[in-house]
Amino acid sequence: MADQDLFRLNISPRMREYMSYDKFAGGAPRILVLEGQYWLDAACINAARQMQWEVRAVPVAFQGVLPRDSVAALLKALMTFRPDFVLTVNLGAMDENGLFARLFEDLQVPYVTWFVDNPRTIIMGRTLYASSYSVAATWDEAYIPYLRSAGFPMVEWLPLAADTSVFNAEPLETCDLPPTFVGNSMFEPAQDHWRLIRKRPDIAEAIDLAFSESRVTRDNFRQGIETMLPPEILARMDEDERRLAEMVFFMEGTHRLRRDLMGRLAPEGIHVAGDEAWAHLYPNNTGPAFEGPINYRQALPTLYRRCEINLNSTSIQMPTAVNQRVFDCPAAGGFLLTDDQPALRNLFDVETDVACYHSLDDCVQSLRWYRRHPRVRREIARRARERILAEHTYTHRLTKLLAILRNRFAG
Repeated sequence: MADQDLFRLNISPRMREYMSYDKFAGGAPRILVLEGQYWLDAACINAARQMQWEVRAVPVAFQGVLPRDSVAALLKALMTFRPDFVLTVNLGAMDENGLFARLFEDLQVPYVTWFVDNPRTIIMGRTLYASSYSVAATWDEAYIPYLRSAGFPMVEWLPLAADTSVFNAEPLETCDLPPTFVGNSMFEPAQDHWRLIRKRPDIAEAIDLAFSESRVTRDNFRQGIETMLPPEILARMDEDERRLAEMVFFMEGTHRLRRDLMGRLAPEGIHVAGDEAWAHLYPNNTGPAFEGPINYRQALPTLYRRCEINLNSTSIQMPTAVNQRVFDCPAAGGFLLTDDQPALRNLFDVETDVACYHSLDDCVQSLRWYRRHPRVRREIARRARERILAEHTYTHRLTKLLAILRNRFAG
């Protein structure tokens, strides 16, 4: 789509002049957050306020079209708050026609979109979200080439971190809860997407074959569904069908990883806290003990701290990145046993700060070993927490982002 064909609001010369203020010229930066239902929205708002930044948040729809009152609130915030930059997660509030991306460009307001899910399933091949005033941040380095191909002139790796206003406690001397995994089974979301893709039997059959032939891997997620589906199927798929297929790979693949891991650990006394589907996944009561859902803010920090061992199983859509649990659990004083991910080596000292497993068998053996060595668990938890507080909080991430934006847009 040519630039002259893009959807744009009619901006008056007076409004353009009013919004042509110098960005990042004052002391504390002004950040306008388009606040959806992502954990990251609240974490960034908390971090910005901890640093005494000026913060304004505009509620936006998690999915679908932005309601008219939200559009009015956004325009009012832009005019009255005059932010140094706008922050959105996963293109939240960015309509599929790119209208607001063009608005920020025309008003010369930098906007950052921080991707914490597979950007291919969000952008869907469109290039209209990118402009000279846009910055794409991604929690997984593997998606940097795709974001550049989507037209973003600035793409930055920005890992997740800890919100210390929620997760921040010293490890306990003794733990009174058994090894636990807290997480969604992904069973019901996977089934919902299977029902949709089965309307195209040829695509569903090809996806089934990809799973049976072990082509659904983290490494293949780096490149996309081209590595998992045959060319003759891909040639007949439109963008919506490609997105749907990739969502099935993500949700079903993650479900299988977690189901198999928890089934293998059930004889070791593992407990699971999450969605109700966990209680029905295993025949004849052979699965892990089921605890039900846990409130993220109110109950999870204490649970992390009290568990002997907290298990982690990273989503298959993350080829290299680590998930939120890698930061939350140690920050809350908990010991984490996590699957190995390449980003761990860029974020932690894997010899002292991290306990990893590399396979199902290795996870079982590691779980048994760490249960017998509580002092080692406490020391790793302590070191991980120190590292996170020193380098990996959301104040650190926003500070890095601010430096990037000032270098590009100040003046």
